[in-house]
Amino acid sequence: MAKQMVYYISWQEDDWLDELLDYFPAVNALVPAAKTCQAIKEQRQSGEVEQAVFVVNPAADPEETDKFLQQLTRDPELSKEPLYLVGVKEPEADSWRERYPQAKVVVISGYSFDFDYEAVLAQIEAEWGSRP
Repeated sequence: MAKQMVYYISWQEDDWLDELLDYFPAVNALVPAAKTCQAIKEQRQSGEVEQAVFVVNPAADPEETDKFLQQLTRDPELSKEPLYLVGVKEPEADSWRERYPQAKVVVISGYSFDFDYEAVLAQIEAEWGSRP
């Protein structure tokens, strides 16, 4: 049976990946590259993954991540999936929101250990319940 998958797209491991792995039973961590989009499309086409949520952290390499996001958001099928941008600093948040208005941009303005990750993770989980 097909399953739900959280795709965590980032150039490095970080607190977000740890939190996602602790919360969700199925997380696939990948780097933001052209081959990544193709691999995800293949998983969807094979029926291995039925519903997906993309959590993308552009912090380590914003330019390359932006290229990946363009490819993702232009794809007729993958662009329908929920998209979260995490690891974004406040000064860049508006720029990311303008380029990707369909994305939910999550900014941690204080210390990462004080941030309520669970509220965001619960919102991500709720995305599946709100879709047919």
